Amino acid sequence: MANPNWGEVMTTTLAHRRKNIADAVSRNNIFYYEVRRRKRMRTIGGGRTITTPILVGEENENFQWYTGREALNVAGQEVLTSAEFPWKQYACGVSISGLEMLQNDGQEQVIDMMRARTMHAEKTIKNQMHKSAHGDGTAAGGKEFGGMELLVGGAAGSTVGGINSTTYGWWDSQRRATGGASKANIYDDMLALFLETNRGTDKVNLIVADNSYYATFSGALQAQQRFMDKRLASAGFSNLMFETAPVVADGGLGGFAPTGMKFLNMNTIELIMHKKRNNVVLGGPRRPLTEDSDTIILAGMGNWICDNRMLNGILTE
Repeated sequence: MANPNWGEVMTTTLAHRRKNIADAVSRNNIFYYEVRRRKRMRTIGGGRTITTPILVGEENENFQWYTGREALNVAGQEVLTSAEFPWKQYACGVSISGLEMLQNDGQEQVIDMMRARTMHAEKTIKNQMHKSAHGDGTAAGGKEFGGMELLVGGAAGSTVGGINSTTYGWWDSQRRATGGASKANIYDDMLALFLETNRGTDKVNLIVADNSYYATFSGALQAQQRFMDKRLASAGFSNLMFETAPVVADGGLGGFAPTGMKFLNMNTIELIMHKKRNNVVLGGPRRPLTEDSDTIILAGMGNWICDNRMLNGILTE
C-alpha cells in the first residue's frame, strides 16, 4: 500500500507554492511583470464574461461654444459601452504512480519527489502563460488566453471584446508596415507609430520586440545614444530606451514574440483572474478507477482585456 500521507503532501506542497508559481511567471515574462508592477492584475468574483467599460468615440457631441441665451445642446449621447471578453481556463495535473509512491516511501523521499514534480508544473505553466500572452486566443481550439496578438493585432477590422473595429474605427489598434525593417528606417518608423499612439501624457510605456527587430533597432543606435530602463534591467529584461518607453527583447530561445514590435500602453491593458481560480488546487488527490496513481490539479481562470485599443500599436513587415 502506498504511503497514506502522499495526498496530504501533494496538496499542501502545491498550495504553498501558489505564490511561487505566480512569481515564476512574472519574473520570466515581460507582460506579466509589467501588469503586476503597474497593479494591472486583479481578481474578480465572476460573471458570464469579463466586462470592461470603454468610452465611445473621441468626444461628446454636445460640446459647443455659445453666447448669452443661445440654446444649449442636451441631446442624449452614447458615450459608454462595454467590451466583453470570455473566461478562459487552464489546468496542470501533477500525477504520481503507485510504483513511484512505493519507491519514495520515506519522508525525505516524499518531499524531494514532490518538490521536483511541482517545479516541473511551475515551468510548464510559466511557458504556456508566456506563449498565450503573445497569442491571439485561437490556440487549443480557442481555449487559450487572448494575448497581445488579439488586443493589439496586425489585422485591421478584427472583432475584439465583441466590438467590430471595422464598424467602430475608434476600437482599432494602430499599425504601421516597415516594408522590411532596416537600420536606415527603423527609427523613423518607430517614431511615427509612437506619435500616433500618444494622447498628451497618455502614451506608450512598453515596446516589446522579437529578436530581429530588437537587433535592427540596437544596430541603428550610436554608442552614446544607448540608454536603458534600470528597473527592467535589474529584473533581468534586456532593454533599450526609445523616447520615454523601454524596448524589450522577448524573442530569445524558446520565445514566442512574432516578428515586429508591439507598442503598448499598459494603462489600458489588464490581466483578470477569477478570485476562486487564481492558481488554486482543485480539491484533494484524484485516483482513477482503473489506474494506480494519484493526481493533484492546479487550475486558473481569467483572460487579458483592453479598454482602449487605439492607444496601442504594432510595427510589422
